[in-house]
Amino acid sequence: MRHIPNILSSLRILLIPLLIYFVLQGEMLFAAFILIFSGLTDLFDGFLARRFGWVSQVGKVLDPLADKLTQITICVLFAVTLGGLLWIFFAVLVFKEFVMLLLGAYFYKKGVKLEGARFLGKMTTVLFYLAVIVIALVPALPAFVIYAMLAVVTVSAIIAGVLYWPDFVAYRQESSKRS
Repeated sequence: MRHIPNILSSLRILLIPLLIYFVLQGEMLFAAFILIFSGLTDLFDGFLARRFGWVSQVGKVLDPLADKLTQITICVLFAVTLGGLLWIFFAVLVFKEFVMLLLGAYFYKKGVKLEGARFLGKMTTVLFYLAVIVIALVPALPAFVIYAMLAVVTVSAIIAGVLYWPDFVAYRQESSKRS
């Protein structure tokens, strides 16, 4: 039972090719359902891990990995399929997620025990999913609404990334002590 959160995180990774397929086929309703399911499994795996003490080092890597891979995939897909200046928002989000993914992998490899996500990081993920689902389900949204939603998500992501920086500095100091 204690492996259920990790199984759910793995499932989110396995859903990515299906998400890519539906977006590229223009089947945004199915893509939105996959995102909703992915988001719900993200919430559920976190709840189970904390509620029953099923938190593991593997889960601390697998869960954010699933989040970041899903978000990067969505950003690339939407930047390509929606076009316009939206790529700027998606490029910032991809950069932030990529940097956090690399730093997390680096410190994990160094044997540093990583903390779980913070509230603002989780809130940013929820905002991201909501914005993308709305964009997918309502294709006739005015451009200014899309830009406004993505601006909120992007600002939130930047703030969350900046707030993680002290953690990364502490991880760096911890990994230096181990060397």
